[in-house]
Amino acid sequence: MSCWFLFLLVACAVVGAQILIIENEDGLLLNPEKTTVDDMRILLLQLKARVETLEKQLEDRDKGQVAFSASLFTTEDWTHHGPFNTETTLVFRKVMTNIGNGYNPNTGIFTAPVKGLYYIRFTGCVGSSGAMNTALIKNGQNMFAIYDSRGTHGSASNGMTMVLEPGDQLSITLWPGKSIFDQSRLSTFSGFLIFPM
Repeated sequence: MSCWFLFLLVACAVVGAQILIIENEDGLLLNPEKTTVDDMRILLLQLKARVETLEKQLEDRDKGQVAFSASLFTTEDWTHHGPFNTETTLVFRKVMTNIGNGYNPNTGIFTAPVKGLYYIRFTGCVGSSGAMNTALIKNGQNMFAIYDSRGTHGSASNGMTMVLEPGDQLSITLWPGKSIFDQSRLSTFSGFLIFPM
């Protein structure tokens, strides 16, 4: 609404001053000749097209804002998860940030809403088994991992930039026989869009 008000204000000022704004390869120029009604119609159409283009760019920019960050558990109690006999998708329940709503705290899966270059990172603390081995899985493929076998509460972290297409899915898998520990802020899964493509 405010863009249209600005548009009308500029149009009225141009009409009142009887100045035609024309565009050439150097940009907008002021033409001191008096304008005709047809010139004003052309000018109004040009200004309307510019406002619509700017509104579309603003809308596209807002769609391209993506960031998420979550920790494994919501409780501040010392909580161990695993070991399990099979690989297990970790569901990071305490969501601190979810701009763009790409992360699902019910499944532990981040789904890329737009194509772009993303930075993804996760950190884990060793649970009661004394060893942790987790991997970032993209559409079923192991992309990178963290590993620590120094004993309970040791930690590891890793991150990577990657190009994601809309609908690509990322999750963290805990491998069989390993465990992870959290206290609502120690084992985390995060990512953000660096730029859309």
